[in-house]
Amino acid sequence: MFPDLRRDVFIPVTAGLVLFGLFVGAGLIYQGAFGGQERLVTFALIDAVLVLGLQIYVGNTGILSFGHIGFGAVAGYAFALMTISPAEKTKRLADAPFGLADVHLGPWAGLAVAVLVVLVVGVVVGIGLARSGAESGAVSATVITLALLFVTHEVARNWPDLTGGDRAGLSFRIGGALDSRLPLYLALLGAILIALLYARSRGGRMAIAAREDDLAARAMGVNPLVQQMVALLISVSVVAIGAGLRVYEKGSILPRDFFFNLTLVTLVMLIVGGRRSVTGALLGVAVITAGRELARRMGQDGFELFGLGLDDAPLDWIFRENLKTVFLGVAMLGFMIWRPSGLLDDWELDRWFHARLQRWRGRGVTAPEVPDVPSPVDVSPDMAAPDEDVLLVDGITVTFGGFRALDGAGLEVGRHEVLGVIGPNGAGKTTLLNVVTGLVSADSGRVALNGADLSGEPSHRVARSGLVRTFQNLRLFGSLTVRENVEVSALVASTSRRHRPPPDVDGLLVAAGLWDVRHRRARELDYGTSRRLELARAAAMSPSFLLLDEPTSGMSDTESEAMVAQVRRMAGLVGAGVVVIDHDLNFITGICDRVTCLDAGQVIATGTPDEVRAHPAVRAAYLGASASD
Repeated sequence: MFPDLRRDVFIPVTAGLVLFGLFVGAGLIYQGAFGGQERLVTFALIDAVLVLGLQIYVGNTGILSFGHIGFGAVAGYAFALMTISPAEKTKRLADAPFGLADVHLGPWAGLAVAVLVVLVVGVVVGIGLARSGAESGAVSATVITLALLFVTHEVARNWPDLTGGDRAGLSFRIGGALDSRLPLYLALLGAILIALLYARSRGGRMAIAAREDDLAARAMGVNPLVQQMVALLISVSVVAIGAGLRVYEKGSILPRDFFFNLTLVTLVMLIVGGRRSVTGALLGVAVITAGRELARRMGQDGFELFGLGLDDAPLDWIFRENLKTVFLGVAMLGFMIWRPSGLLDDWELDRWFHARLQRWRGRGVTAPEVPDVPSPVDVSPDMAAPDEDVLLVDGITVTFGGFRALDGAGLEVGRHEVLGVIGPNGAGKTTLLNVVTGLVSADSGRVALNGADLSGEPSHRVARSGLVRTFQNLRLFGSLTVRENVEVSALVASTSRRHRPPPDVDGLLVAAGLWDVRHRRARELDYGTSRRLELARAAAMSPSFLLLDEPTSGMSDTESEAMVAQVRRMAGLVGAGVVVIDHDLNFITGICDRVTCLDAGQVIATGTPDEVRAHPAVRAAYLGASASD
């Protein structure tokens, strides 16, 4: 679950304890400095739990949710219905459905039931999000979550037998409300640790990879829908605990308590601090809580600043009772325009701790040695395993509207060879690769690996079966470090490619010439280094075949020559065959032992590089010479 216990457990827990101490300490200092702010600080603690729950989902999946307070409403009412005494229910909910009038649980048992109810609702909503094809930035997912918020609000308003309705609501005292902040402290500490540990877990890393680039994550064997569902369920569980504690502390619940106002407050807190950071989420809660309180005081009658009454003309139209709401709107608008990533962006305290530790320990660390291995084209028939993998693509036809992109195209390649696919622009090379890797559905034809039919399989299953690709346009997980990019693939391979030797992440980094930049973020790399990283990430899947889409695109002749050696070495390290698409004939002839040429969606020649180069149809279609020359 955690690739590195020290990095992914010990350091996050340490950082979580520090964050907890800083947040609680700041609250107590604020309370002591201004006096009479006990209730403000108490609700700030509860808001922090709610915002952290929201951050687990929004921060790790990139999907903006307006519905988490709707989940909070479900939890709040479930908690209230479980814990209000039957005698009190007789007065307020005499006709309560489902036999709830006779149910009476203690507050902590009631909170547990509320979490379970929210999990059930979360599964239903998660299935809806999955069917909508939710991904980072998807509007459909945001609309679904917004619909949940309105549905829960309308049910709460219009089902008085269950909720008490819009006017009466549910009012109660469970042993005199919260007698201490200890439950809030425990909930906050738990929320901080859960948020940090999830982001460092195997599932969290895959969710972040899908957030960064959904298509590339699928091509590396990640199923984003599963990771989004897990993130959603963990997230709403934390929100449910925060909502239950909020109802417990307040002693009542009305439909408006968990509607648009609280949604706006929590979202602004998350956006201001930085939605991709647990540290940022807590900072956002502190900043917005203090800002709202200041706005509330400045909007009161009689408030003076340096002897100037703010409720007198000409300032009275600004400093009025609704200044808190105005402050929220201005804060959200301002940050979305000038700093949309928030105060801290994705800066995280535990990452900072880890970087400091690595810097201190790394002074004497040397790169591991990587043994010399034969590349696929250097493997003789005697060295090849008798049961070597075979990729067979046969009779592929693809039509886009009235245009036939592929017309009966195919290829066959063994694991110990490198096959090049060439052809002029529009020949169908990338389309063929997209069909093989499950990104495009074929009208007819078959894709098989070792006899297993992969036709029509989703891209993440194709990758887990052993067909892993790179892209013509770079697709890296930009906010992850170089090592973390490679590690995502290795994590998938550890469960889906168990029959193959596990990849050595450090060895791949050294082989790809990435050891010295392993702690840099992928978005900071130059183009050539980014290409090497994409190749290393694909190799970390321990694939049967590496499928490379123009790996030398945009490179100089010198860089292309270096890429030839790079592809050979990486394929040899993981024992993979190679199918490579490229326009660079020098690159193709320098790396491939067989070449297939496409033109107008059809295979026009297959053979050795020299045979294909001399083929009349290839010269006519690809080299620009007439067939008779």
